[in-house]
Amino acid sequence: MKFNAMPPSVPSPPRELSRLAALLRYEILDTPDESAFDDFTQLASHICQTPIALISLLDDHRQWFKSRLGLDVNETPRDISFCTHTIEGQGIFEVADASRDPRFSDNPLVTAAPNVRFYAGAPLTTPDGYNLGTLCVIDRKPRRLSAKQRDALARLSRQIMRLFEERLQSHRYAEQAAMQQALLNSAASAMLVTSADGRISGANPTAERLFGYPESMLVGQSLTDKLFPPDALARRAKILSNELGETVEPGFGVLTAPLIEGRREMREWRLLHRNGGNVPVLLNVSAIHDERELLRGYVVSAYDLAHQEHLQLRLQQIAAQVPGMLFQFCWRPDGNSSFPYVSEGVEEIYGVSAADMDPSIGPIYNKIHPDDRQRVLQSIRQAATTLTPWHLEHRIEHPRKGLIWVEARATPLRQADGSVLWHGLVTDVSERKAAQFELDKQQEMNRRLLEALSEAVVACDAEGNLTLFNRAARVWHGLDAHTIPPAQWPEYYRLFHADGETPMTVDEVPLMRALRGERIRNAEMAIVTNGTVRHVLANADPMYASNGQQSGAVVVLHDITERKQIEIMQRDFVSTVSHELRTPLTSITASLGLICGGVMGEIPAELEELLDIAHQNSKRLSALIDDLLDIDKLYAGKMRFELEEQPLRPLLEQAVRSNQGYADSYQVSLLLGDCPEVMIKVDTMRLQQVLSNLLSNAAKFSPTGETIELWAEARGDGHVRVSVRDKGPGISEAFRERIFSKFAQADSSDTRQQGGTGLGLAISKELIEHMDGRIGFDSSPGAGACFWFELPCAPVEAAPA
Repeated sequence: MKFNAMPPSVPSPPRELSRLAALLRYEILDTPDESAFDDFTQLASHICQTPIALISLLDDHRQWFKSRLGLDVNETPRDISFCTHTIEGQGIFEVADASRDPRFSDNPLVTAAPNVRFYAGAPLTTPDGYNLGTLCVIDRKPRRLSAKQRDALARLSRQIMRLFEERLQSHRYAEQAAMQQALLNSAASAMLVTSADGRISGANPTAERLFGYPESMLVGQSLTDKLFPPDALARRAKILSNELGETVEPGFGVLTAPLIEGRREMREWRLLHRNGGNVPVLLNVSAIHDERELLRGYVVSAYDLAHQEHLQLRLQQIAAQVPGMLFQFCWRPDGNSSFPYVSEGVEEIYGVSAADMDPSIGPIYNKIHPDDRQRVLQSIRQAATTLTPWHLEHRIEHPRKGLIWVEARATPLRQADGSVLWHGLVTDVSERKAAQFELDKQQEMNRRLLEALSEAVVACDAEGNLTLFNRAARVWHGLDAHTIPPAQWPEYYRLFHADGETPMTVDEVPLMRALRGERIRNAEMAIVTNGTVRHVLANADPMYASNGQQSGAVVVLHDITERKQIEIMQRDFVSTVSHELRTPLTSITASLGLICGGVMGEIPAELEELLDIAHQNSKRLSALIDDLLDIDKLYAGKMRFELEEQPLRPLLEQAVRSNQGYADSYQVSLLLGDCPEVMIKVDTMRLQQVLSNLLSNAAKFSPTGETIELWAEARGDGHVRVSVRDKGPGISEAFRERIFSKFAQADSSDTRQQGGTGLGLAISKELIEHMDGRIGFDSSPGAGACFWFELPCAPVEAAPA
């Protein structure tokens, strides 16, 4: 069955790709439920008086529900969604009665659960005009929204979009705050935050280590009183007073006065340590303003000059342990970008030493493959604009290694001057890319091999989505793989049983059986295309991932149409020949019987043996023709079965009486054992034919003087099993697989000891299966054989009193 509920128009690829990119930017797909969104679906349901309300987001293949009320599923396929129509427009999309709307009347969401009749959806539109999804309400009965309800639905959709924006901003702010705190905590400089009047409100771990005070002992203290020598403050106050032409008191004003004049300076100081010593630092003071430009305090950074070389050495040692190149990259709007820091790994990646690095981006940019340069710049600009993590793989022309592949990752941080400072890592991924290229090459080779196969190959994933349809499969079905539920496979792809007339159910399809864990071997079926029947053998297996989880299933179909046609010709030929031979052979057999019986007078001694041989061989030939005609009727479906319900024991007793003479000729006896009081529905003559085949085989292969056992036993599944056991040589391993095939004999040479046509067991199998039973055997070489068949049964009803 095909779904006609397709979007009214297909968005142009660039527009749709941009919409999907906008959706991903909000980082909301597949996130846990949030009560803030659930409030909106509850409110929409209440206002519109509908049992179902959803916040739906549409990616490239599905609609996923961020919030849902009245619906259990988390997502549905996009190609059957109503919301696809909503995001194609700019206002509310409303369907009063989906069952009468030709776009949706055969949609599975309408024809089955949740039985949608009414739908109304308002698009969730980003500030830049992309519809990410909808706020929609659904009812199971036809209806329309009032004007007030439509207005409320639209307003709620805008509020949800504002919540998306706030959520995104919150995430960004949290990332930035975490980054800033991480930078503050990991900064090599001592960082002190003060109030506007110079009292310490925070200190980073470096400050604690540098000055010997825990943060708790610094907070609330005057910065200059706690850490600055009074004489040094007095000297600096006097110098500033002379420079500025106004009095500067020897306190916190010494640090802030240059800022008031618009000057930012870094100056060396010797600050006080808790142990009484002093610490040489390079000091910088920056003002903190809020969004209204009001002064909120200051950040004082003190770089430990005494430990500068020690820290630089430590950083180099750490960076040396990281594969690849660690870097800081400063991107400025005027294009004057540079690398404030690069590790020694720059030589491994770009073939230049850190010591010889030019401050500009030029030496590294020139090493990028010319075909990748524009892509690298565009990705940097995009990440800098959106302040999103940068991740890109590109090629480098290394002076020693030649062309290599690198993977670059960096996190951006906007600076006060408008520049963006990146902290990142570049690693050599040439080996991984080479492995990927080799894998792609192997996959392409596999694809070509699959396309070249004369067999049809079809595969699906664990959810039942068709993933592979090779050329032969497309030709045989006249179709390609389509995204349809497995329940529609038999009808859509015209799958039938071996007779080419009986449609398969989905549970009988080999690929579905394999998806459920079965291994299918040589299952015969048919594909009917434009009235032409193609007979195939199906072999199917489940597929498993490296973690042991089932990842899907695959089926290989082998065309046996020509073989089936040859078999039909063979059967027709055998049937014709058998019918033509039967009449004259009957006359010959009867005539020889009369002669051998002395009806024509006494037979000369020299002719008696020859006539007896001729009589026995004519009877064997008659039996062969009878078996050939029986097997022909069975395969052609022309054999009539007159099924009657009757007790089992009398049938077994009749079989023993009928075959006792044959057993006597081999000097063996027949013994009827236990038999439950059950009724079976069978064709009496055909069941006797099966029993005669089994008993005569047992007689032929049993040693002289042995007893052949015949008994029956009830099974627990409503069947009765009838068994025939002999004391013969048993069934060899080589013969087991073909024992029920036509003309199959354990010794097929011209000099075999036992007679027979090789059709008895094949006929018995067909007869039993036509009576809803099954046949089999148990045997060990040298220990005899036990052939059995099972038939449905019912207990014998008690006779009335």
